[in-house]
Amino acid sequence: MMKFEIANDYDGELGAPIDDVAQEAIDAAATTYTGDASVDVEQQLRAQLASRGIQAADEESIAQIAQEIRSGHHVSVGRPDGSVEERTD
Repeated sequence: MMKFEIANDYDGELGAPIDDVAQEAIDAAATTYTGDASVDVEQQLRAQLASRGIQAADEESIAQIAQEIRSGHHVSVGRPDGSVEERTD
């Protein structure tokens, strides 16, 4: 199970359940990878999580999510708020 936690240096409220915030970050990383397959997915995922004030609880979660993204699978850990539009085509 993938777990997330508030980053140590984050001082504020997330504004949504942590799994939903993580979902936004995952969707953003996946969208970036879809547009540019040369992107380092792990690094992009860490950056997206950090920009939202959270981090993965362990590196295994990062590796697992990145592998799923590279495999073309949709990773679902929470509900997105709609900030990253999903394409239906």
